[in-house]
Amino acid sequence: MPLSLTIQAPPATVIINPVQPDILTTGLDLILPCWNPSGQWVESLIHHYHELTSLMPEVPVQLILVNDGSLKNFTSQHINWLEAAIPGIIIVDNKVNRGKGHAVRSGVKQARFEYQVYTDLDFPFGVGAVKQVYDSLRLGADIVAGERGEAYLRKLPRKRRIITRISRAMNRFILRLQVDDAQAGLKGFNWRGKDVLLQTEIDGFLYDSEFIYKAGRRKRIRMSSVPVLCRPDIKFSAFRMKLLLKELRNYFRIIS
Repeated sequence: MPLSLTIQAPPATVIINPVQPDILTTGLDLILPCWNPSGQWVESLIHHYHELTSLMPEVPVQLILVNDGSLKNFTSQHINWLEAAIPGIIIVDNKVNRGKGHAVRSGVKQARFEYQVYTDLDFPFGVGAVKQVYDSLRLGADIVAGERGEAYLRKLPRKRRIITRISRAMNRFILRLQVDDAQAGLKGFNWRGKDVLLQTEIDGFLYDSEFIYKAGRRKRIRMSSVPVLCRPDIKFSAFRMKLLLKELRNYFRIIS
């Protein structure tokens, strides 16, 4: 008997009007999730932070680092170095590993400025991409996503390149996302986007897709994207089959 697959259409657009905060302080909260960081990550982070603040000297930047239950290379000494080098840094030290989505939400809950951006600890797209996202938010977007093009795909190992192409196709044809490349680890948002993000439930990597999916269902949300390129020295990690199966289950949670 042939196997048939029925895919339900995405639910109708939902109109939700979150209450705008009375006071929005001009500035940027930069949220960085962190798990088992490698090498001289503290020195790298300090360098990128000062590079960004030099690029945006007129913008107050609050760095929020979220440790997602690291088992190595994240100690009280590392925290002391960061607090000495980065004024007012907020460090959320979660003792249990819950996943990147949970870590990002933990950081966003500490935000206090008008705009928020999250990216990976090693700034894979450079600090210029963070400024691009911030500028797009200032121009009126509620959510801004970094989008990696074909050049990024060509750099990936073959297995990961295939997985990424499949993921983008599923985002386009099943979830019908406004952004095909929902998994790029760079997003920015204002108070409207923040409200959507904090309503996501997936703790793993697919929280990104859930975020864009939920945002697309809200009629008043304005989304845009910025093209990004990976730094040439970035090394790509491999996906384990166990992780892929877990994220596949999360995918069906989104469309259910």
